[in-house]
Amino acid sequence: MSMNRDTKLAFFLAPFLLVGGYIASDQYLEYKANQEKNIYQLSIQNGCDIFAGQCILESGEMLISITDESGLTRANTSFPVDSVAISLVYNTGDETIYVFDKSGNEQYWQKETDFRSAIIQDKLAEKLRILVKIKGSMYLAEFSPTASSSIKDAI
Repeated sequence: MSMNRDTKLAFFLAPFLLVGGYIASDQYLEYKANQEKNIYQLSIQNGCDIFAGQCILESGEMLISITDESGLTRANTSFPVDSVAISLVYNTGDETIYVFDKSGNEQYWQKETDFRSAIIQDKLAEKLRILVKIKGSMYLAEFSPTASSSIKDAI
C-alpha cells in the first residue's frame, strides 16, 4: 500500500502537533490557576496566643497554625501554599511586613521577627495581619496575637 504525499506529511506532523498541544494546554491551565480567584477571611478557631503555641486560623478546610518561640515565628498550613506574609501593626499605624521563608516544604514557613518584644515587652503593637496565597486565592486576617476573643475585622 502506497501513501500519497499528504498522508506522509500528516504522519510526520502528528507527533509534533500532539506534543505541542499538550504543552500549550498545560501552560494555559497553569495560567488560569494563577489568576486571582477569591479572597477568603480567616477566623480564629479557639482563641489565639501565638506565644503559647495556641493560635489556629481557619477558613473552610484551610488551617493555619502560628507560633512564636524566641523570636522565630512559624506558620504551618494544612495545604501547600505559594507564600505567607505576616505584618506587625504598631499603635502609631505603622506596619512592618515579614515575608516568610519556606522551611522544608510549602506547608511550613518561618521568619525571625520581633513580635514578642513589640507586643509583650515594649507594648508598641497590638495586632497582626496575615496574608496567605495559594494558586491565586488569598486568605486574609487581622487579629490580636494574645487575645482569646474572636477575630477583629478582616482586611
